[in-house]
Amino acid sequence: MGASDYPFYKDLRVRVVDTARREINAKTDIAFDYEEIKTGRKVTALRFRITKNTKAATPDAMGGDPRLGRLVARLKSHGMTEEAARTIVQAHDPELVEWAATDLARRIKGKEKIDNPAGWLRSAIEGDWRPQPTLFAQDQAQARQSELEAEHERQELEAKTANRRKADSAHEKAAIMAFIDGQPEEERQALEQGFREHLAARAIPAFVAKRFEGGLSWCSDPIIRAEALAYLGAIRPDFPTVTAPDISNRGEALQGMDGG
Repeated sequence: MGASDYPFYKDLRVRVVDTARREINAKTDIAFDYEEIKTGRKVTALRFRITKNTKAATPDAMGGDPRLGRLVARLKSHGMTEEAARTIVQAHDPELVEWAATDLARRIKGKEKIDNPAGWLRSAIEGDWRPQPTLFAQDQAQARQSELEAEHERQELEAKTANRRKADSAHEKAAIMAFIDGQPEEERQALEQGFREHLAARAIPAFVAKRFEGGLSWCSDPIIRAEALAYLGAIRPDFPTVTAPDISNRGEALQGMDGG
């Protein structure tokens, strides 16, 4: 069996892993179960737990599952023996057995001539006669799954980025205001005047530059805060090092400045 035989995890789980679990748990002195390990929403690994099988020798290998009991009864209603029906139900995916019994009932109701219903059921189940999706349908399903995973990853990245920007913004504001508040009055006024000249030289939009009035307005919006970091870091060696955000795209900064 190669990786290409089961491109979708659900097919691998239903047709290989679950089938093996039913057969091993029903017929051997060991039993196993498994846990799906996920990366985001995608199953990327399976963790198996193997134990001693204390139920294999019990009379009811159905494990008390009423659905399996009903499937055995459906197979028997079409002429299959109790032993054969139980063996098939234990060894195959319940959805496959359910499909085969339903499809046989549909054919019989439609007056289709089936000489040996029990034999037809066994062949349909063991050969898995369920209609298979076309390659095109498989490609579409894979593309939809990839799109969903990509969208989920994008949303997670955006959330992480937003949280990081929020934390960075709070850190920057604290650093700027702590430095400004720690200066003598004359020095604060000199810094404010120099910063106004800095804003003019940097061709900051007038409606943004007018928002700077000293005091808390050092952090009045993202553009002013970013320029303040650059200005104070350039003229004052004693200003603490703070990583300034990228403001090369001022259009983006202007759109988000009301939330900064």
